[in-house]
Amino acid sequence: MPIENSPPSKVAKKVGIRVVAIIAFIIVAIFVGFNLNHLQTQRELQSGQVDPRDAPKSPTDLQAPRPKP
Repeated sequence: MPIENSPPSKVAKKVGIRVVAIIAFIIVAIFVGFNLNHLQTQRELQSGQVDPRDAPKSPTDLQAPRPKP
């Protein structure tokens, strides 16, 4: 019995379009999110404010750890 090369059904086309639209939306959302995060970081750098989580906790925070003998 030969296999017919029939065109995809309308339902399959709609599902395919929806899948592509969802993937495109996710990619755009990630791109916008990274740009907003970068914009926030640039504003913090320009204002001179240091995030308390990034500030050194002790005088030796910026030094390399000493190797153990």
